[in-house]
Order: sequence, then C-alpha cells, then structure tokens
Amino acid sequence: MPDFYGTVAAADAYNAARANTAWTGDEVAKQAALLRASVYIDGRYRKQLPSGVWASLFPGLKTGGRAQAREWPRTGAADYEGNVLPDDAVPIEVEYATYEAAWRELSSPGSLSPDFVASQTIKREKVGPLETEYATGTLADGAASVRPVISIIDEIIAPVLVARYVLPVAVVV
Repeated sequence: MPDFYGTVAAADAYNAARANTAWTGDEVAKQAALLRASVYIDGRYRKQLPSGVWASLFPGLKTGGRAQAREWPRTGAADYEGNVLPDDAVPIEVEYATYEAAWRELSSPGSLSPDFVASQTIKREKVGPLETEYATGTLADGAASVRPVISIIDEIIAPVLVARYVLPVAVVV
C-alpha cells in the first residue's frame, strides 16, 4: 500500500484543472507533500471521546488492521447515502481532499500541522499604545487549537464521514 493517498499524476491533473499554480516542483517534493497531506487527512478526521479513546470519523475498519499505515482502505464502510465502499480502494473524496491539502503543504511545508508549545502561547500582545488580543482555543485544546480547518477539504470529504456521538448514560423510552 502506498504511504499516501492518490498519485502524483492524479494530483497534477486535479490541481491543473483548478489552476492551483502553487502545485509545482519535482516528483520528490510532490510525493512529500502528498504524504504530509495524507497524515493531515487521517489525523484531522479523528476525535478523542470523553473516555480518552480516539475514534476515526471514517466508517468501517482499516482493511489491513494495525499493519496499515493510512486510514483507508476500510472494510464495512459506506458513504452518507448508504452506498457500500469497496474494501480495497480509497474513496475519490479522500483522494481529492488529499490533493487540496497537498498543494497547501507544497507551498508552505508544515502549515497543516504546526507545532504547538502551550507555554509559548501568546494571548495578548501590546506594542506601545497598540494592543491586540486574538481569539484562540483554550490551552486544554492543545495542538487542535492551532491546526487549520480548511472548509473546502471538510466539504469534499464529508460524504465519507460518520458522526461519533457521546450517548447519554440513561435513555428514557
């Protein structure tokens, strides 16, 4: 299985069709961007439940189990309309979302998963008479508070996501 979703050739075609001129460089740089984008996609669509357990927001289970590096392909997966997804393939939505993320990574490596050091977080900055305070997540949010949310990627990948809800302790019937 490849280390990243999609192919360089398909990413070239995807970005050319959208006039993403930042998608330039040699094969090695593009592969590295696709790998970082794939890691972003896998991590972005995981959620930590109140129990502390991490759950994938993708349906089904990894086809290759723990030996599989990426979240896809998956067995027992279906899209939001109930269409069964092949257990030996990566959905086109995941590939397209990866291509969107990859061109951002190619032009600004590390931008999708910036480092976060809580002790270096600046909440308020004052320079002379000017003062600026930025709305940020809480320190408890950790690295998730500095990770970008890219709406177009969320919109592309939405058909293959599932909701993970915390159920109430008691259900009244």
